[in-house]
Amino acid sequence: MRVPMRADEVDEGLTLRITGVESGDEIAGARKITIATTRGAIPLILHSAPEKGRAALCVSGAMGGYNGPSMLYPRLGLELPPRGLTIARLDYRAPNEFGECLIDAMAALTFLRGIGHARVALIGHSFGGAVAINAGTLSPIVTTVIALSSQLAGAHVVGELAPKPLLLIHGSADTILSHESSQALYDRAGEPRTIKILPGVGHGLKEADDEVFSLVGDWLMQKV
Repeated sequence: MRVPMRADEVDEGLTLRITGVESGDEIAGARKITIATTRGAIPLILHSAPEKGRAALCVSGAMGGYNGPSMLYPRLGLELPPRGLTIARLDYRAPNEFGECLIDAMAALTFLRGIGHARVALIGHSFGGAVAINAGTLSPIVTTVIALSSQLAGAHVVGELAPKPLLLIHGSADTILSHESSQALYDRAGEPRTIKILPGVGHGLKEADDEVFSLVGDWLMQKV
């Protein structure tokens, strides 16, 4: 797999090839997947729906991990597969290395397409919001992007995402990345686009975890 990249973000010619996939045991509906590549192993947790076709790929912030803000991603993995949507939770090989993290997301999208998912949403938190926006502009199977407490850096391509729907969610009390970052993304994005600024909510969105879950879950069921 050759991943198209932008020269202002990563060196031209940066490539990755998937060489194999290892699947672990399923525990409580979650299965550990390892995508073997020429640039190292990419870890993934897969919550499979009974039928193929629709999925969401979740990516975290600069520190990596599988869980996202306020354990949102495991909750999606528990509750949405019975409704027909597979949830994949990605961890990065090299957290905070934007180009490498973008390649990881593209590789995971290739994996999901390879196992039968033709329509995939991308969800990213903080640093991962920019990863999700970039990958959304590059992959034809991505139908929508959700960016949570997103950074602006690296997401300047947001205008290229249209006509894929974009949902931006940010807390007004975010002291790590101001909600003005999401407002700037909204202003630069094409239609269709939606922004939700949550009063009194911080970067991790924990003050509104149920509301965020409902917003994200409903959006995924409608847009994927």
